Amino acid sequence: MSKASDAAAASFGDVLEFGLATRGGGAQLPAQAAAAAAAELTPAERLEALERRIEASVGQYQESLRRLQARHRVEVGELLDEINESGLWQLQGYEKFGHYVKGRWGWDRSYGYRLIDLAVVRRALAPLGPSVTDTVVESHARELAPVVRHNGDEATRDFVETLRAEAVDGKKVTAAVYAARRDKEGLGRPSGQSPIGDSDVDHEDEVVDAELVDDVAEKVGLGIRAAADTAEKALRQLDEALALDLAPFHRAEASVDLSRIRSAAVRLQHRADGVPGPAAGA
Repeated sequence: MSKASDAAAASFGDVLEFGLATRGGGAQLPAQAAAAAAAELTPAERLEALERRIEASVGQYQESLRRLQARHRVEVGELLDEINESGLWQLQGYEKFGHYVKGRWGWDRSYGYRLIDLAVVRRALAPLGPSVTDTVVESHARELAPVVRHNGDEATRDFVETLRAEAVDGKKVTAAVYAARRDKEGLGRPSGQSPIGDSDVDHEDEVVDAELVDDVAEKVGLGIRAAADTAEKALRQLDEALALDLAPFHRAEASVDLSRIRSAAVRLQHRADGVPGPAAGA
C-alpha cells in the first residue's frame, strides 16, 4: 500500500472514531451508558437502581395482565350472550343456560351472567370512548345492564353521561350511585311495569334463585368431600410413617390441628343433622 493510501486510511479511521465518539451529539449507546452509570454507583445504589427496574417491570406486567383480563372477560361475555340469546346451549342437552355454563365451563351461573352484563354494557357505551368504557367494572355493569335491556343503548349512554357530568371534583360514580339514580328515574324495567314486576318476572326470579341454591349446595358438598379426602390422605400418610418407625409430626402442633379437625367435624355434623331431607344411608 502506498504512503498516500496509508494516510487516507488513517484519516478515515480518525474520522470514524470521532463520529462514533460524538454520535448523537456526544450521546453514548445504551450499553455504554449503562456500563458507565454502573461504574459510578456504589453497591447499595446499584442494588437500589436494579430493584427500581424490577419494580417497574412488575408494574408493567401487572398492568398488561389487568388489561388482558379485562378484554378476556368482555370477549367471553359477548360469546356467552350470543349462545344464550340464540339458545345454542340447548344443543348439548341442558335444560337451562345456567346449567350449560356450569356443566360446559365449570363456572357458577352467576359468574356467566356477570360476564354477559359486562359485555352488554360495554358494547352500549362504546360510542363514548375508552375513557368511559374502561372505567366500567362488573359492579357497574350489574346496575346498568337492566337499563340497556329495557331502555336501550342511547338511553343508557345519556344516563351515564349525565351522572358523570354531575360528579364533582373528579369523584367517581359508584355502582351504588348508578343503582339509586336508576331506581329514582324508573329506568331498568319495561314501560308500564310496576316496580315489583309482573308474574313472569317473579317466576324467572324463582328459577334464578333455585339455580343459585343449587350452586351453593354443590359448593358445600364439594368442600365437605374435599375435607374428608384430605383427612383420609393424612391418615394413610401417618400409617406409612409409623410403619417405617418414623416420627411423622411435632406432637404439640399436631395436637392443635387435630383438635381443630375434631371441632369442625362436630359442628358440621350438628349442622347436617338440622338439614331437612333423608339421613345418610336412608
